Amino acid sequence: MRRYLVSFSLAALIILIFPATALAASDPGLGGAGFFAVLAGTTVTNTGPSWITGQLGVAPGSAVTGFPPGTSGPQHLGDSVATTAQTNLTAA
Repeated sequence: MRRYLVSFSLAALIILIFPATALAASDPGLGGAGFFAVLAGTTVTNTGPSWITGQLGVAPGSAVTGFPPGTSGPQHLGDSVATTAQTNLTAA
């Protein structure tokens, strides 16, 4: 009985010292890319009744077909905002 108590105490101590949250994956930190609903590299194509709530960006390309209508945020087509977001996305 004492052997089981020692084993249980040791296991409990290990769990308290090394919590499972320390092993969890951390947030990659999207930077400016986190503000985009759609972020593409070359082209964004809409062929149906779609609605995007947020920013739409393309970089290094700048082609968007089928929008507007269907967007509630600004479009960043090959500009510095989209380029920075692509860099942040790649780094994440």
